[in-house]
Amino acid sequence: MTSTKSQDYRKNVIIAVLLTCVGYAFYNIGDAGLKIVRSRLHFAQVMLISNILIFLFMMTYGWFKEGKKAFRTKKPRLMFFRAAIHLVSMMCMIISFPHVQLTTFYTLIFTSPFWVAILSSYFLKDKLGTRRILVILFGFAVVLFIFHPGGDTFNIWSLLILLGAFTYAGQMVVIRHIGSGESRPFMFMSGAVMSIVIGYLLLGDHYIPPTPYEWGLFGMIATVGCIASLCISYAYQTAPSASIIAPYHYTQMIWGVILGYWIFNEVPSIEIIIGATLIILAGIYLIHNETRDVVLKPGEA
Repeated sequence: MTSTKSQDYRKNVIIAVLLTCVGYAFYNIGDAGLKIVRSRLHFAQVMLISNILIFLFMMTYGWFKEGKKAFRTKKPRLMFFRAAIHLVSMMCMIISFPHVQLTTFYTLIFTSPFWVAILSSYFLKDKLGTRRILVILFGFAVVLFIFHPGGDTFNIWSLLILLGAFTYAGQMVVIRHIGSGESRPFMFMSGAVMSIVIGYLLLGDHYIPPTPYEWGLFGMIATVGCIASLCISYAYQTAPSASIIAPYHYTQMIWGVILGYWIFNEVPSIEIIIGATLIILAGIYLIHNETRDVVLKPGEA
């Protein structure tokens, strides 16, 4: 019985980790596309068009995957709260994209796993031991060292990304609280509807007709964004603990460096490279401790 329980526990962790890595890789591709279209189009237009496409994708997927279940929920308040947090996170990131390098963006976004662990400990009562607390504090200290007040990288765009990272973490915790019984397509359709409404209200006279190339980018952004969202939400809903998969957010730096250099000719500064490396090492340490807990917990039962 204990052996079977241990195997099931490990299987759930492995699946959640793989989905997390795949999801964040797709997010990287979508982020690169967003950065391109944001170089010419207003943030409200980008938010409006991308979310219309996301809504259509999720509506189609939900109808074929879940039928009528995809269009109803038993937890409307949590769904609304999740949509509102998602809106804030999206606005912060889309507004900031043209003003920062991808590596700088991801270094700041890397604070979200720390926020997830903290918020999960407070709201979901996940265990947060002394070692994890120290690692989290170390990660925040590194970010503070890189983006210290008065430095070249400390600006309104950096603060917006930090806010986006915090609200993104809050969104992940809400998704885990919603649980696996609710429709994931409905979850993202509700978020898309709210973003469409707010994007339309903020657009005003800023609309510029997209080129065929930009329409293609929007289609790609919506597709990979939906796939990534489904992967990440499923991972957070099925993982034994949110803090187990949160550190795998760091895999985005690999793709961020590659895409930033290949598409935008961005070369990260030494501070960013050192800081990102230290944060990744902190994440690896977290992963090591979580893996040890995964092995021990079933045997302790």
